[in-house]
Amino acid sequence: MSYLPFSRRWAGYLAAAAGLPPGKEAVLAYAVEVLAINLINVLLALALGLLLGVLPGTAACLVAAALFRHTAGGAHSSSPWRCGAITVSVFPLMALAAASLPPLKEPFDDILPAAALLAGFTAIIRLAPVDCPAAPVVSPFRRKKLKLLSLAVLTILAVILVLLRRSNWTAARQVRFGLVFSIFWVSFMLTGPGHRLISLIDGIKNKK
Repeated sequence: MSYLPFSRRWAGYLAAAAGLPPGKEAVLAYAVEVLAINLINVLLALALGLLLGVLPGTAACLVAAALFRHTAGGAHSSSPWRCGAITVSVFPLMALAAASLPPLKEPFDDILPAAALLAGFTAIIRLAPVDCPAAPVVSPFRRKKLKLLSLAVLTILAVILVLLRRSNWTAARQVRFGLVFSIFWVSFMLTGPGHRLISLIDGIKNKK
């Protein structure tokens, strides 16, 4: 279903240019709309992160979540608008929490990152990829490929966490723990409770 007027105009233009049948125009309009909404959501999240003084952490959270979304999958709202509201609110707050986290003595400063990586690897190995009824991952080969890509992403993030631990960059700690909170978040979104949380958010609109 299309919500934004410009998406139908763009879809009509693209469909005509590509010579697509009329039935494909509605699908193309929805795709254009989702892309536009996602771009707006990212820009709003970054703007809020900038306003809160945690732009590097917000950007890191968004990148990590996007990588996992396209490999591990996970729970997502049935409405791109509600999904956008979650994006704009959750990730800047994660970055703010990361920036506000007080320094801890060794080895306690490494316990939270280690716990996040353990949770991430466990969730990916046991559950990923988590698809949705609207776009199921049917092919066993593709499921295996997505799982391996998810593990690769998490491994890269683990290396980045180690490098940030040793970095003198002023925003290193903020980015490091922003990534940690993002790993916890995406791991949670792979689980049943994560799906129930998103279903609960979807149900708020339906009860009105």
